[in-house]
Amino acid sequence: MENIKILKNENSISIIGFSDAAKVIKIDGPKVKRLNDLLLHRMDLEFSEYCLNAINKVHKEENQLRQSLWRSAIVNYFKCFASNKSRSQLSEIRIYKSDSMALEIFTYFKNLRNKYFIHDENSYTQSISGAILNQGNKSYKIEKLITLGILGETLEDANFSNLSLLIKIAQRWVDHEYDVIAKDITRELEAIPYDELLKREEVSFRISDISKVDKER
Repeated sequence: MENIKILKNENSISIIGFSDAAKVIKIDGPKVKRLNDLLLHRMDLEFSEYCLNAINKVHKEENQLRQSLWRSAIVNYFKCFASNKSRSQLSEIRIYKSDSMALEIFTYFKNLRNKYFIHDENSYTQSISGAILNQGNKSYKIEKLITLGILGETLEDANFSNLSLLIKIAQRWVDHEYDVIAKDITRELEAIPYDELLKREEVSFRISDISKVDKER
């Protein structure tokens, strides 16, 4: 997988760096759908990696910001492995099958995401209430009710390194899978006569708007 520069012109695109290009034709089919899904996974993994690396650029005193980046890195990473009606999910078994430790780390972060960051289920979040009892020399016994909020700390050096490792392994797997499928599709296209390819519809896109926010693509 490589990055190609493009120019977006309203609903069409222009590819930069291909002086001999005649047309960007539209392709489809199950293999192309898988290719598209892999690209979206790569985008999420890149964003996750960006958030993770950005943590080191924030002063430790800015804990809320660091925590926001940390959680965002984990949540976007797991977008790739979650069941999705519009995108095929990655398989942690296939990606980390040769490394039992990586699978164990994956499970830890999955539980962290599911039972702490997204759903408040485990003991990493606690709320404890109590009553301050005075010494009994007043007309009342309770000075004040208090409630303590406790959050478990997960942004540690070991966790940081482990998440970075998971992201990099997944990126390499996605890149390799993309390249394999892309070569297969290219061979299939090369077998089609040029005139037939030239007649195909040109690649186009439509920017989504607020009316599409509740719709599956």
